[in-house]
Amino acid sequence: MPTTSSSPAASRRSVLTAAAAAGGAALLPAGFITLAASPAHADDLLLSTDFSSGTTEGWAGRGAASVAVDPEQRLLITGRTATWNGAAIDITSHIEVGVRYQLKVYLRLPEGESATDLRTTVQRDVGGVSNYEGVKWNTAVTDAAWTEFSGTYSIAQAADKLQFYVESDSSLTPILLDAFTLTRIAEPEIQDLLPLKDFLADDFTFGCAVEPPEVVGKPAELLAKHFAQVTTGNQMKPESIQPTEGVFDFSRADQIVDFAEANGMKIWGHTLLWHNQTPAWWFLDENGEPLVESRAHQALLLQRLETHVKAIAAHYGDRVWAWDVVNEVVDPEQPDGLRHSRWYEVFGGPKYIEKAFKIARKAFPRKVKLFINDYNTEFPDKREAMFNLVQHLKCEGAPVDGIGHQAHVDYKRDPALLGESIDLFRELGVLQTITELDVSVSDHMEESLPATPPERLVAQGWYYKELFEVLRERADDLESVTMWGLYDAVSWLRTWPVSRPHEAPLFFDDRLQAKSAYWGVVDPTKLEPLPES
Repeated sequence: MPTTSSSPAASRRSVLTAAAAAGGAALLPAGFITLAASPAHADDLLLSTDFSSGTTEGWAGRGAASVAVDPEQRLLITGRTATWNGAAIDITSHIEVGVRYQLKVYLRLPEGESATDLRTTVQRDVGGVSNYEGVKWNTAVTDAAWTEFSGTYSIAQAADKLQFYVESDSSLTPILLDAFTLTRIAEPEIQDLLPLKDFLADDFTFGCAVEPPEVVGKPAELLAKHFAQVTTGNQMKPESIQPTEGVFDFSRADQIVDFAEANGMKIWGHTLLWHNQTPAWWFLDENGEPLVESRAHQALLLQRLETHVKAIAAHYGDRVWAWDVVNEVVDPEQPDGLRHSRWYEVFGGPKYIEKAFKIARKAFPRKVKLFINDYNTEFPDKREAMFNLVQHLKCEGAPVDGIGHQAHVDYKRDPALLGESIDLFRELGVLQTITELDVSVSDHMEESLPATPPERLVAQGWYYKELFEVLRERADDLESVTMWGLYDAVSWLRTWPVSRPHEAPLFFDDRLQAKSAYWGVVDPTKLEPLPES
């Protein structure tokens, strides 16, 4: 990462100047770009801008922002009046369905500007509808050094227009931009390994949560080889299915469902009711005012939930065998052990949870199983709060079929904790499943490293060995185990709660290759010795 005031592109300008001199973006020679369409063994640079031509090289202001090349041949973005104002470049002609790309750019602030969080995004336009897909999430930028913003991007269906752009989290500061590259990632062959789903077939169904880009191209090949069940990571959440009241969109969820059915995979639904990723209109009355605790507003909220669930049930029927009906409603730090969300506030308590299960039971075919899902259920306080809630729901006659343990854990957390929770919930006679498993390699939540320390990947392999021993010992109690993500580059942990380029929580790396994590489950004799602590 550049650390001086000079541009990160300076050392490459002599190579790119001739191509950029004609104006517009600097493209590689046509013959080289053509090579990218054939089987590739090295990454192919498709598009690059360094502003050595003195022009903006295809970049334009977004919103109220203006762009200009400064005397040091960097793009200066000014006049921003909203956080989404910035600089954008059209990448439509370079992006193919099912191909993975790296989008990289360097950002910094002009001298004297206070540090702020910036991010990079792609606007994907299809049929007059715009979608906004993060490439690199909020990352702190200063006026003292260039910061690299790099991320993987792919599309699952053709787009009318694709624009890569820079924006901010909250600040309206001017921004400096340089050394943008768009690179086609060379896809290796999917390794000829024992499929995880086959290795674990006698224990439980092995699944994976994915987004539409993972059901095309090489990621789709990896997914079908190793997994027997899919969860639609974000595409069945309330904001995706019903972004505007009465307007339902199943298109992106259907891409995943159709792929799963074509490959003989089971389907898990996530999620019907959640405090997060739910459009604001759910909690506003007909006048646009916030809902309050009243019978009228409770009835309105339940009517909206019933309409939502019935539409989903009518669309999917029993094609989706199980649903997370309510998600993350437990908070052991509250006196009653429950999250005091907008749902809770409108109902003045947890009655909505029971109502949600009854609405779902009435809407879906009887064979569809209904789950309550939450994270940190391996910790004793959360475990107790969840146990008390499920026990109460069962006593009230709520049709709760099972509990989902998310299992977002880290490589230092005792695997026995999750086993203890599974053992406890056996007492309630409910189904159990692991719904969102990943193993963080961060030493703390705010850690952000440029690359993954190799010794942590070894330690993670041994951790997966111990964890799956715990899970397989309890195979009779588990319906399925699902990973939250197919390969490291698409993991949510890369961007939460801060930018964490080093995160590598899954079985397969950025190049879709098996890691020590895979061997920890399938053949621990192939693991390197544990690093000394």
